[in-house]
Amino acid sequence: MNRLIIICVTTYCIFFFSINYALSTSRYIIEDVLIQIDSTNTADIRNNAILRAQLVAYKRMIIPIIHPDEYNKIFPIDTVVLSSLVSGVELKEELILKDRYKANFTINFNSIKVREYFEKNEVSYSLTESKPISLVPIIYSKDNQINIENIWNDAWSKNNINKDIFNLNIIKRLSLNNPMLSMEELLALDLSDEPIIKNLNNNIFIWANYSTDISNVTSINIIIKNIFNKKILTMTRNYKSLPNESDFDLVNRSVKNLNQELFNNWIKLTSSLDLAMPYKFRFTNNQLKTWHIIEEKLLNIEMIKKISVDSYKIGNLKGTIYFSGNLDKLNLILLEHNIAMTYLGDYSDISLIKE
Repeated sequence: MNRLIIICVTTYCIFFFSINYALSTSRYIIEDVLIQIDSTNTADIRNNAILRAQLVAYKRMIIPIIHPDEYNKIFPIDTVVLSSLVSGVELKEELILKDRYKANFTINFNSIKVREYFEKNEVSYSLTESKPISLVPIIYSKDNQINIENIWNDAWSKNNINKDIFNLNIIKRLSLNNPMLSMEELLALDLSDEPIIKNLNNNIFIWANYSTDISNVTSINIIIKNIFNKKILTMTRNYKSLPNESDFDLVNRSVKNLNQELFNNWIKLTSSLDLAMPYKFRFTNNQLKTWHIIEEKLLNIEMIKKISVDSYKIGNLKGTIYFSGNLDKLNLILLEHNIAMTYLGDYSDISLIKE
């Protein structure tokens, strides 16, 4: 049975319901915020714990959706401002001892107020969840042969962060006919027929090559081939071992940095801050049920500020999408929601991609 609990804090009251939020997918509900305060002064200790819990939850909320370069715009944050972004607090567990306080909170943020706060401070943020992105990490041994089952592959599995937004699917084995290809041959290879790579729109291929100089300094030369929405971007990176750094630690450091960089690039690609621009579309399917599915998907995309239906005839619905971003960004995000737009003159044909 649900319980209504009221907690009065120094300058405000928080109303919350004891509801089971287990495994909630909302970006604005932060669960299992554990707070411990060691103190013999129990006066207002719960209120202090709530303030701390809100701050911890705020950090956990912004880290996956904001580019690191933007953090200083909204952190640190004034406690009064922070409290205004919170719509509810759930006290799941509490232990009060003579010299210690422990509690487990769920903090529920007001999504509208959070977005308004981000936009007021000109913060780019992204709530676009990627489809599974196939990541193929390949490493070369000293004789320049492919060796995918190694510490490089293991490092990617261990450092696979931000799965909720940036969903990397680490590919451990390819079905190459010739596993002895050189790096140059592999770079030129069309891997679109690989049966294990199921999402051809989003793929990342990474090739790494070890080398050690006469000073016993190990270098990892890396080539990264990003394929998003059938557009290819190739990057190169290089990491050198630090004094007394093992090959294992070097690999894990380079993978951690690369993973964060790839995630940051996704945030930039899908961030929401630009002024909403109108994009005209046309839906020519006779099945209105299909349009309602598309419409529901569109309304769940935060970067889409408004959708208007401008005219309708059987088999010909015309409308406008008001989207915060350019055409490439719109196309990328629509594809992540299984919606295709074909650009034809004044109007773009919109259709549902079968999942």
